[in-house]
Amino acid sequence: MEYLQVPFLVLCAVVFLAGVPLNGYVLFVAGCRVERTATAVWFWNRAVTDLIFIIFLPLRFTSFFILDLNWANILSSTITSFHMFSSAFLLTTLSVDRCILVACPQWAQNHRTPCLAFIMVLGLWALSLGFSLRYGDLWEFLLSPPRISMNFQVDEGRVRAAIAIQFLVGFLIPLALILILTSYIVLAAKLRRNRLIQSTKPLKILLGLIPTFFLCWLPYHVFYFLLMSAKYPLSLLNIGRASAYVLIYLSSCLNPIFYLTMDEEFQRYRQRARNSQTSNNSGPEPAA
Repeated sequence: MEYLQVPFLVLCAVVFLAGVPLNGYVLFVAGCRVERTATAVWFWNRAVTDLIFIIFLPLRFTSFFILDLNWANILSSTITSFHMFSSAFLLTTLSVDRCILVACPQWAQNHRTPCLAFIMVLGLWALSLGFSLRYGDLWEFLLSPPRISMNFQVDEGRVRAAIAIQFLVGFLIPLALILILTSYIVLAAKLRRNRLIQSTKPLKILLGLIPTFFLCWLPYHVFYFLLMSAKYPLSLLNIGRASAYVLIYLSSCLNPIFYLTMDEEFQRYRQRARNSQTSNNSGPEPAA
């Protein structure tokens, strides 16, 4: 593992130094410049999860190379699980939100408020924290080379169940729901583009976030399934583990690019909408 420390440390430093300022700037932009809409609430909280995840990156590096720090292993694994579940739940909720906005624009205009979005976000965070706290302590069992810890005994069946649950709840089920909802949104936007262009404007950022999240988290789940099988050399699994974590941290650095792109386009679109309202008195603009 010694030969992995230097490149892994360099990558962690690059991700940390780039990810913290980028996500911090996104939070500033969303909090100060973007209008208070349900869409802004979704993306702002998505950026919060990325920032929390990257801030604890040094702890992940410490737990990766000093395996006997049980508290660091448990805390970093809990934070990683929280980031995975909260990101998957928020992306799924974003897709549902877009779908409702396209399918029922009149209902969404009357009932879809930032306050309701914020309440839903609190529920999603509580649900994500519940999953993370329940299973975060199990990864110490897997990450110990002899699968035995002096301070921690656990049933292997429970660990297998935890891996299956985090794959199903944090990856596969959200992916299936998002693909179904996004397909409907794209199809509806193509069929009724002239009427729904306002409702589908943030779709571009959603289409960027979805593949980034699932492609970067797929190696993480594959690694845990391989680790549970115990049929591969530990050195090879450690390389896979490091690569999987680099990818998921990298995804948290790519997300701000999508946010900032949406912000610029969103501001230009708002300006055009205001100019259009001033010229033709077309009435109030629906919330994005």
